[in-house]
Amino acid sequence: MFSNALGKHSSLIELVKLVRVFLKQPLNQILIGIVLIGISSGKSAAVERPSIWVKNTDRAKILDKINTQPWASSLFTELKQRVDPLASESLKARKTLVQQLPFVLSQKQISVLPRFQVKGGGTEEQWERLSKTVLDGVDCGVLYYLTQEDKYGNCAADVLHNVVFALKHMPVDITTPTNKATRNAGWLFPNNHLFETRGIGAQLPIIYDLIYPYIAAQNKVYNYTSNQLTAFDFVDAQDVFKTYLWLALNRGDKKSNWSVIESPSLLHNALALDNPQQTKQYITQYLSTDSQYQMSFNTLASHYKNAGDIWPESLNYSKRVGEVSIYILALLERYDSTLELANKYPNLLGNYKSYYNLQFPNDDYPFIGDGDRQYEINYPILEMSLSVARKNKNSLLTNDYDEYLASSVKKDLYDRGELSPRFYGGRVYTTPLQLLWNEASLTNKTSRTINSQRPRTAALDYAGMVIQRNTSFKDSTKNGLMAYVAGASYIHGHASGMDMELYGQGHVLGIDGGKGIYKTNTHENYYRLFAAHNTVISNGSSGSEKRWVNLGIKKVQQVAMEPLPNQPAVSPNHSFSISSFWDKFNLVSQAEHERTLALIKVSDTQGYYVDIFRAKARKRKFGTYGMQYHDYVYHNIGENVAVTSEAKPVSLKSNNRRYLNNDDLPWVQNKHYRHPGWHFFKDVKSTQVSSRQHEITFTASKLGDEPIYMRAISPSNIALDFTTVMAPPSVGAPLPYQDKPLPTFIARKQGDAWQNPFVFVYESTTGNAGFAVKSVERLMDKRGFNGLKIKVDTGATTLTQYVILNRKLNSSYRNDKEKIYFKGHFAVISVDDQTQKGELYMGSGYELSYGGKRLYPNRGATAGYKTF
Repeated sequence: MFSNALGKHSSLIELVKLVRVFLKQPLNQILIGIVLIGISSGKSAAVERPSIWVKNTDRAKILDKINTQPWASSLFTELKQRVDPLASESLKARKTLVQQLPFVLSQKQISVLPRFQVKGGGTEEQWERLSKTVLDGVDCGVLYYLTQEDKYGNCAADVLHNVVFALKHMPVDITTPTNKATRNAGWLFPNNHLFETRGIGAQLPIIYDLIYPYIAAQNKVYNYTSNQLTAFDFVDAQDVFKTYLWLALNRGDKKSNWSVIESPSLLHNALALDNPQQTKQYITQYLSTDSQYQMSFNTLASHYKNAGDIWPESLNYSKRVGEVSIYILALLERYDSTLELANKYPNLLGNYKSYYNLQFPNDDYPFIGDGDRQYEINYPILEMSLSVARKNKNSLLTNDYDEYLASSVKKDLYDRGELSPRFYGGRVYTTPLQLLWNEASLTNKTSRTINSQRPRTAALDYAGMVIQRNTSFKDSTKNGLMAYVAGASYIHGHASGMDMELYGQGHVLGIDGGKGIYKTNTHENYYRLFAAHNTVISNGSSGSEKRWVNLGIKKVQQVAMEPLPNQPAVSPNHSFSISSFWDKFNLVSQAEHERTLALIKVSDTQGYYVDIFRAKARKRKFGTYGMQYHDYVYHNIGENVAVTSEAKPVSLKSNNRRYLNNDDLPWVQNKHYRHPGWHFFKDVKSTQVSSRQHEITFTASKLGDEPIYMRAISPSNIALDFTTVMAPPSVGAPLPYQDKPLPTFIARKQGDAWQNPFVFVYESTTGNAGFAVKSVERLMDKRGFNGLKIKVDTGATTLTQYVILNRKLNSSYRNDKEKIYFKGHFAVISVDDQTQKGELYMGSGYELSYGGKRLYPNRGATAGYKTF
């Protein structure tokens, strides 16, 4: 047995010779420790330890990084500084370390730990002490692995032993079948295993794995209850790992992010088992077979089927799942490199890059569901992704991650030599991997970044989202255009209808309501519902049913789009999308919605949006179709909103009861809501019904040195009334406006808005620059609305532009007066009034002509562009 054990570790002997000077330990002591790994009292010689984060064969490479790379040396020094005051060989200091743990006495007078998030349980301060001490144990374990110094072994082993000892003297139910009441039952957290699995369950196996050689060499640990040094209890440790493994498998919810968030604990505890056959069994099951409550890795990876796919929840949860997914992939490949998971699932490895393609020009994110406007860049995950991509020879992802990280370092946005701050909440601790896993060096080529590769269009299928952007402007952050249309049911999604946000002057101006404080009346009955979004509410009762917490709506469908997601654009100045939505769960009458959104660039600093929204009742429940009405809702950051008609002020009268029709509906938390949520609107003022043109102008004077304006023009020839309100604040607004009421306007159309839809032309400007759009006119015929004639003055030239929208791809429109013929769905004609030069843009169609100039798409295509 001795020779076999030594043989298993013979590969370490040459490594020991290489690092002997650094470790400053006699060779015979190191060899004795290696042998003890193989022969110590009943521990399986078949398990090499450490093996979860690192192996013994990795140590020389890591030490070389520390000795040759300043960033790695800095991380090593910082890691030591965190725990050196706690790590000691003196018994007094070891006692002081363990006393950080928030012990309480059990009925048997044994020191155990508090139970948390229960009545009379542990406090937040006690939890932070426990969490900090466990993380200290992880850091000490890493330093023991690197230095082989006993003081770090003592530190890590003492923490592990005392937490294990306490847990073993605390009851936990691992026999009751999981049901709705117990699906989140933990050990220290009787009602929140989801939190515990990250804060404690995932950390203890890492400590064990890192210091196994130390405790296997029969080094004593300090026991707080007995106040004595004692032998480490391997049986108790294995029981704790098996318990957390059972909890991970038998608690949770495989239909949500819970499965992914709990997976590191599942895997760590499986890998900490001293029976390699059991470990292999659990890992094999996790790779391919769903359990009743936990999804397999294959199921997780299926959410990343296509390039650009991300986890289907609001972006805050989605991003966290994406990060954990990359960690899981990296961990499994370290367990068995022959799995080649990164090559089998490249979209999972590339998922973190996908989020960048969703961002606005100022790096803000779309505000969908319970998400946030901004997220910190997780550089350690990007480093992890780079390391995996290099190992798997994925040149595309290697180049993307490598150049992005190198560029970030060059721009002083990222310091490789700085450890991430500790987080004592529910998050798996992986900070030491910055030192252990990061590549030694990055590329010197930093001319290209991920930001510059953002496509003109993108899509997020589960959210019903299509994104358009045009950043080919002078100072694209300020002058660039970006907008999206979205709406669907997903976890932490909202009943938003067909939502929209608009970017201008360096900010997201046309803004979604965002989210409130969970479980509050405002969050449940406003932020989650239609009225908090830039959408249309039909019959005052657009609603939701089924799906996640009864917020189910039908997904917004992409009807037509140019350019298609992630594809080249045919025109440098134009793009469009047509989306549809079925307001199926309307409380009064189902309704059909269709939204056409176009971006049109007119100069290097100017551009505008065209929003055309059709709505009609689909099924009668009460009254007749003639009684239907539809409300177009739009929110914009600022102090105020003003309504004018042909530049003259319009009289508005107080109308405070207008939106109170459903304020008395029953409310049951996470089940029944007061749709559509507009009873939260304040300072309600309405105009008379009119068919004249109206301009709605928002002013935001606190975003910079000069005020920023957003103007919406509603062209004449449609009978509307306009209402201005102050809506609840949006946390997605820039800092000066986050806690301020949100100016909002609502346009109401009695009867359907289908043959003659809502039309708004949006343009933003700063200071006295003035608006480029001078007039907007509907193009009408006996069939109804066909598009717009828009007059533009850029300051350098004047343009006449025609935006043409037919009902279908095979529909035709002829206007002899304007000398226009178009067969297709969407097109734009632009003519310079002075030179008569111009552009023909066919977003979707077969033929476009203007004054004898004709455009046909290439064979097999429906989009085209030409100048004349």
